Amino acid sequence: MVAASLLAAFWAAFVLALVSPGPNFAVLLGTALQRGRAAAVKVAFGMAIGEAVWGFAAVFGVALLAARHPWIGTGLRVGGGMFLLYLAFLSIRAALRRTGPDAEPAGEPAPSPAARGGIARGFGLMLLNPKAGVFWVSLTSVFLTPETPASIGVIAVAGAVLLSLGWHTMLAVALSADAVTAAYRRLRRGLEATLGVVLAGLGLRLLVSN
Repeated sequence: MVAASLLAAFWAAFVLALVSPGPNFAVLLGTALQRGRAAAVKVAFGMAIGEAVWGFAAVFGVALLAARHPWIGTGLRVGGGMFLLYLAFLSIRAALRRTGPDAEPAGEPAPSPAARGGIARGFGLMLLNPKAGVFWVSLTSVFLTPETPASIGVIAVAGAVLLSLGWHTMLAVALSADAVTAAYRRLRRGLEATLGVVLAGLGLRLLVSN
């Protein structure tokens, strides 16, 4: 009974952080609109894999080790910020290239380079986000004490990974709906430029944060 209450509290805290808008939402939105549902779902799978890496690393103390050595966190922060800036550059470049009605053939829209990457994109986004590591260290420190059985930690992380996969997959499906895609086709250049600016802002925020 105590274990069930502990897991419920752990997952509730995780969900509150999971549904908060951030880089994951921005990248999923861009991928769903530019590349389609299948690519967005692959990104969601990559995010879930990255969540699993951080979660198990926190449970088994690896993330805490990184938290105690600032240079590791700095390296992740710089890598993550540069990764987001790279995605921003690709989105803005794609928007600038589409300067007229003849820029793309009729039918399905050509995928923007910023939308490619699939599982690797989602995984890289999660792995290079030091805030994910800090969050997992904080979450496990609060809910999983040294006396907590390892099996409970594994179940907690596995449940969180499933929640992540479910939430991001739902977003991928919703954001790639026909109505959303049709609106994107009409407003493609503006949306890609906006997405690029948002990703650039998130990247710069990550680079300058401590």
